[in-house]
Amino acid sequence: MTHTSLLSWLRRSAPSKRRLLKAVLLSVAASVASLTLFGGSGLLIGKAAEGGNLATLGVLLVIIELVAFFRAPLRFEERVLTHRVALGSMVRWRAWLFEIFCRCTPGVLSLKGSGELLDSVIEDVDALDDLWVRVLLPLVGVLTTGVLGMIIALVLDPLAGLVIAVTLLLGLLIALGLASGTRAMASAEATARGEVAAATVDLLDGMVELDVTGTTPLAQRSVALAEGRRSALSGRLARRRALGISLEGLLVGLGVAGVTLCAGAAHHDGYLSSPAAFGLGLLGFAALEPLVLVSLAALRAGEVAAAAQRLDDLGDGAVAPAVGGVPWPTRPVLSLRGVAARPAPGAHLVLDGVDLELLPGTRVAIVGSSGAGKSTLGAVLLGLLRAEHGSVRVGESALESIDPGSLHEHVALVDQSPELLSGTLADALRLGAPDATDAELVDVLRLVELDHLGLDRPIGERASNLSTGEARRVALARASLRSPDLLILDEPTAGLDEEQAHSVLSACLRAVPHATVLLLTHRGAEAALAEECFELQAGQLIKIA
Repeated sequence: MTHTSLLSWLRRSAPSKRRLLKAVLLSVAASVASLTLFGGSGLLIGKAAEGGNLATLGVLLVIIELVAFFRAPLRFEERVLTHRVALGSMVRWRAWLFEIFCRCTPGVLSLKGSGELLDSVIEDVDALDDLWVRVLLPLVGVLTTGVLGMIIALVLDPLAGLVIAVTLLLGLLIALGLASGTRAMASAEATARGEVAAATVDLLDGMVELDVTGTTPLAQRSVALAEGRRSALSGRLARRRALGISLEGLLVGLGVAGVTLCAGAAHHDGYLSSPAAFGLGLLGFAALEPLVLVSLAALRAGEVAAAAQRLDDLGDGAVAPAVGGVPWPTRPVLSLRGVAARPAPGAHLVLDGVDLELLPGTRVAIVGSSGAGKSTLGAVLLGLLRAEHGSVRVGESALESIDPGSLHEHVALVDQSPELLSGTLADALRLGAPDATDAELVDVLRLVELDHLGLDRPIGERASNLSTGEARRVALARASLRSPDLLILDEPTAGLDEEQAHSVLSACLRAVPHATVLLLTHRGAEAALAEECFELQAGQLIKIA
C-alpha cells in the first residue's frame, strides 16, 4: 500500500520531465565531483609525501581546485531544480485537493472537526513536498555516489570495492528496518495532531460559554492532554530518526575504516602505490559518507506515505465527476427510485428505499425530526452523496452522467450553515449572480428584509458580524438571485420567528416562480407553502394529506 500511494502521487505530480532529468544529471555530476575531490586530494597527499615532481603536483592541485570550485554550484543548482520540481508538484497537488473538497460528500467532511480536518490536510500536503526534496532525489544522489565509488574502488582494489558494496547494502537494510514501523507511528502522530487542533478550535469557539459555566480549565486540560499524546508520539519519531542516524554513522565509520585497511594492505603487498592507497581511502569516505541520509529518507518516506494515504482516503469520499457528461436538460423531472443512503461511511442508513418525483416548477416539502435524513436526501439530489442503492435521474439521464459545471449552474442550495466570504454584502450576493446590478441586489435584499443593511455593509470573517438568521437570509437572497432550476432549502429560516420566517420564505418563493423547490424543514407553517408534503420516518417518505 505504501508503494501504491507514493506512486499514485508521483503520477499526480506530473513534473516537467526535462527539469527532472536535469536535476538527476546534476546530482550525478555533483557525485562525480565529490568522488574526484576526495580521491584526487588523497592522491595529491600521497604524491606530495613521496616527493613527487612539482609539475605533477601542480596539475593535480589545479584539477582539485577546479572540481572544488564547481562542486558547490552543481549541488546548489541541483537543490534549486529539486525544489522547483517539488513546488510545481505542490501546485498540482493543491489543485487536486481543492477539486476533492468541492466534490467531497458532507458525510466525509463531517468525520472530523473543521479544525482537525484543515490542520490535517495542510500538514499532509506539506509533507508530500518531501517526496521529492527529502526522499527520491536525495536517494538518487546517495546511491549514485555510492555505486560510482564502489566501481572505482573495485578497479583499484576488489576487496575495498566489496567493503563499500557490503556497507551500502547494510545501510539500505538498516534504513528499511527502521522505516518499517514509521508509517503507523506517523499516522498516529497525525491523528493526535488533529485532536490538538480540534480541541483548540473548540476551546476558542466556545470561550464565552466555557467562561460562563466555569469549565474553561477542563477544556484547557483537554487541549493539554491531547498535546501530551502528540508530543509523546513526536518524541518516538525523533528517537527513531536519531537511532537511524547513529547506526548509519557507525556503519559509515566502520566501512571507511575497512576501505582504509584494505588500501593499506594492498599497498603493503605492493598492489597499490602509496598515492593510490591514499586516494582509495579518501574515495571510500566520499562514497559512504552520504549513506547517513538514507535512513532519514527512508524514515521520511514512511511519514510521506502515511500522509499520501490519508489524502487518498479523503479523495475516496469525493464523487467522481462525469467524464464527457451530458448538459442539464430543460425543465427536467427529477426522480428518486428506491434510494438508500447514509450520511457518512459507517453511519446507519437514514434513507432506505425512498421514492420521490419532483415535477418542473413544483414546491415539495419534506418534514421530519432532526437526524431523520432530510439533509442526506438533499445531498443525494445535489450529487454530493452517493446513493448506495437505487437511482437518481434528471429527466432521462442518470444524475451521475450530468456535467458537473452544468449541474452547478442550474442547482442552488441554502443549507443550515451557509458560508459567506469576507467582503461587502454586494460581494456576497454577486457570488450567485456576478452580473447583477445594484438595483437587483437591493430588490433581493428587500425580499429577505435585509435592505436596511445596505450593499456596502462589510461582512467579517465567517460572517462574524451577522447574526445566524441574517447570514441564512443573505444565503437565501443569493440563491434566489440565481433563478435556479432546482432550489434546495435546508432549514433556511432557522433563527427567525415564525412570522418573519413565513414572510421571507413566501417572498423568496415568489421570486423564483419557475424553479423546482425542495423545502427541508421541521416547521409545519413553512411546509404549508408547498404543494406537496412528505414526512421522512425510518428512512421512508410518507405523504401527508
